[in-house]
Amino acid sequence: MAQEVSRRDFLARLGVTVSAAAAGATAGAVPLLGGKAEAQPKGNIPDTPYRIGHMTYFTGAAAVLGEPSYKGHILAAEEINAQGGLLGKRKIETFKADENAGTDANVKELRRMKLSEKIDLFTGV
Repeated sequence: MAQEVSRRDFLARLGVTVSAAAAGATAGAVPLLGGKAEAQPKGNIPDTPYRIGHMTYFTGAAAVLGEPSYKGHILAAEEINAQGGLLGKRKIETFKADENAGTDANVKELRRMKLSEKIDLFTGV
């Protein structure tokens, strides 16, 4: 039969559990915050740019969401490129497409970006 736990004991145990979990999560993140320089990645890093296709709303009522999304994407790409690119070697190129064209046109545009532009990653709203 289970022993009854008072509210005070429950909250005390919960506090200890949450504190321990937070300490464990923080301890795992400390190496990510700085300290030693990261080792150079092993393997072959291509010299070709990392090509990203970004589909969002550039026309219509939803353009108020699409434009900031695209501008944020471009800002991040410019910052990464200014630091030498991904892994210090690959610059980011961005291709955009308007999502307001409809489902069939969106599928066609995604295929075009993948097959013609040879994108490595697809993002969008």
